[in-house]
Amino acid sequence: MLRPSEMFIKLPCRRISQTYAVKTSRTKLVAAPTSRQYNICRSFSNTSASDDKFLNQQPPSRLGICHPSLTSYLSATGNNITNDAKEVESSTLIILTNINERKLLLGKKLRGFGTGKYNGFGGRLEREETPAHCAKRELMEEANLSIDLDEFVKGSVGKLSFTFQDREHIEMLVHLFHINVQFRNATHNTCKGTIIDPDAIRACDEMIPEWFDWGEIPLHQMFADDSIWLTYYLSSLDARRDKRSHASLPKMNGWFHFAPGGDGNNQILHYFLDT
Repeated sequence: MLRPSEMFIKLPCRRISQTYAVKTSRTKLVAAPTSRQYNICRSFSNTSASDDKFLNQQPPSRLGICHPSLTSYLSATGNNITNDAKEVESSTLIILTNINERKLLLGKKLRGFGTGKYNGFGGRLEREETPAHCAKRELMEEANLSIDLDEFVKGSVGKLSFTFQDREHIEMLVHLFHINVQFRNATHNTCKGTIIDPDAIRACDEMIPEWFDWGEIPLHQMFADDSIWLTYYLSSLDARRDKRSHASLPKMNGWFHFAPGGDGNNQILHYFLDT
């Protein structure tokens, strides 16, 4: 995923091929434990790369300890959500899907932080900008997709908080949005979504967009937290699709505490997922 600490330099974009190959506020994230969290921990502790839904997951050794409550997580990491001494860097991240085709749009980083990794689209909030306005702007700048602002307002699905063992003064707060699209002229559209022309998507010099089938998402080439929250979210979409229930999107908040070493290490020490 895009990290808020990156410098987002926008460069001229180029059109991609027709084959679907195709980027500071101080809000604190607070959640109440729910009865489902222990089952989530148990599920992820047994997850391996052989999972039949997501074949490329990071190994359990990189995913750290799953905590059954926010209190347990904060105690283990030494974090305090009321600590105003932390510098909070806010950004946005867009989960862009075509549920009918079970596809997810990601971008491969060509330079800078996370080079070689696949990320979602998004970036830092600009001064006086709301998260929804930021997400809309970033998706247009990075993938040449123009989506109505109302879709982002309706598509707000949660937040992710990132802290780091070797950067104790920093908290990265990511606002999550889910946008579902339909391909123009598609023959089967059972799930509603914004109609787009996939040929209109453009790649920038920083990222190359690419569609992936859900089962083939390159989680082994992404940040470790994506193997936790993203797989949970997509599995929740699948469950709603199977039940033909599209009235509401899954909601979640996540906390992730990373080991020293940054991008090169890419290892979680502790996490908590509130669903």
